[in-house]
Amino acid sequence: MASFDELIPISYLRQYLFCPRIPWYKAVMRFEPPEQGWVTQGKRWHESQNPRHRRRLCKHIPQPREHIVNAHVQALSLGIHGYIDELIFNEEKCVVVEYKVDKGKPTDAQKVQLYAYMLAAEQTYQRQVVAGVLLKGSANKQYTITLDDKIKDKCLTTLHAVRQTLSSHRMPHSSATESKCAQCEYLRYCNDR
Repeated sequence: MASFDELIPISYLRQYLFCPRIPWYKAVMRFEPPEQGWVTQGKRWHESQNPRHRRRLCKHIPQPREHIVNAHVQALSLGIHGYIDELIFNEEKCVVVEYKVDKGKPTDAQKVQLYAYMLAAEQTYQRQVVAGVLLKGSANKQYTITLDDKIKDKCLTTLHAVRQTLSSHRMPHSSATESKCAQCEYLRYCNDR
C-alpha cells in the first residue's frame, strides 16, 4: 500500500494538462513560487462560498443529505489523493462539487481533475458517485459531469504521463502557449520561454 507521501495530488492532473512542467517543478524540483494574485482571488472566492453550502440543493441526492467542505479523498488503487471543494452525500450516493473562478465552459483539464476526484470519492466513502458538478464563475454556471469512458481514458492516460514526468530528472517539454505562460507562477524557472 502506498504511503501518503507517495500518492500523487489530484490537482497535478489538471496542472499537467495546463503545462507538464508545473507538477515537475513542484514535486521534483520542490519549487514554491510566491502566491499569485489569481490564486489568492480563488481562495477568497472559495471562502465566500462556504456560507452557501447549507443552502445549496442537489437534485442528484435525495434528502436527508450532508455536506463536507474540503473533503480529503484517496484512491490507493490509482495512487492519488486530494481535497474536494464540497462533497454532498447520503447513505448510498454522493456528488462531488468543485468550484472554479473562471466563467468559461469546463476545460478537459478541469473534467479530468473532477473525474479523478469522483473515483477517489467512491473509494474513500464507499458510496456510488452519481455526478460531479463544476460550479463556475460566481457559482451561477453549473456543469454536470458523469463518469464516462472518454474522460476515464483521458484521466488514466494523464495520470500515467504525470507518473513518468515525476520519475524523470529532466525538465519536460512544454507546449504551453504564450497566454498560458503569462499566467503561470513558474514562468521565471523556464529558460526557454
